[in-house]
Amino acid sequence: MGMFTGQLRNEPFFLPGRDPNRACLMLHGLGAGTYELQILAEHLHQQGNTLKAILYPGHDQPQANMPNSTWQQWYKAVERAYLELKATYSEVDVIGFSTGCPLGLYLASQHPIRKLVCLCPYLSLKQPWYSPVPLESLIKSVGLFLPQVPRLDLPFRDPTLKAQVNRVKFYRTFNLVAVRSAMELIETVKPLIPEITVPTLIIQARHDTIVNPEGAVYLYEALGSGIKKLAWCENSDHIITLDYDRDQVAAEVTAFLN
Repeated sequence: MGMFTGQLRNEPFFLPGRDPNRACLMLHGLGAGTYELQILAEHLHQQGNTLKAILYPGHDQPQANMPNSTWQQWYKAVERAYLELKATYSEVDVIGFSTGCPLGLYLASQHPIRKLVCLCPYLSLKQPWYSPVPLESLIKSVGLFLPQVPRLDLPFRDPTLKAQVNRVKFYRTFNLVAVRSAMELIETVKPLIPEITVPTLIIQARHDTIVNPEGAVYLYEALGSGIKKLAWCENSDHIITLDYDRDQVAAEVTAFLN
């Protein structure tokens, strides 16, 4: 496994590459940040790709409690970043991780994208074995009078990278206004998926403890794309870009984009 020697950071980045015509917009997950994408971005940059990543509104303030924010605010920031790239580069690829996937899918339904990568797409949450009530309904009801819940342990198998993420992540809580808004985004995007024809690569952790892996299968089957691929990671939890399968993810994404 390629050793990652740098330090993870949680800030927007722009890495100019060799191709004057093509750039890639990278979209992070809910309540997280650009550190989720950093190792993959460095690998793709070494291959000559141009990469841009932003922090969404409500994800860009270093503080203990995650602020309120909505999917419309995140999408507006994503679309602005896309249009900034499009002003210089004729073709834009999009890589979304977790909640970055429905954002990327929504962008693909509104604007021309060359290729789309969805990593552990958040389309439904993994139902915990101990809860008789569906997690989504629980969040919708509890979230109305409980704005924050403590953030549980990170979904990670690799202890080294997990320790790094714990140092750079901003929030110790999950904001339920934001979580409910992400669910609204998913409901908005689902009917659009059959109309999306962008070549798409989906990579899913088989043992994901955060999102339901069936969401990746659903996305693969529902997409209107003529070119689509679903690949599985066997050794990681949700954050496949940083966990034990990060080299496999980097190789798959590189091969697909190039």
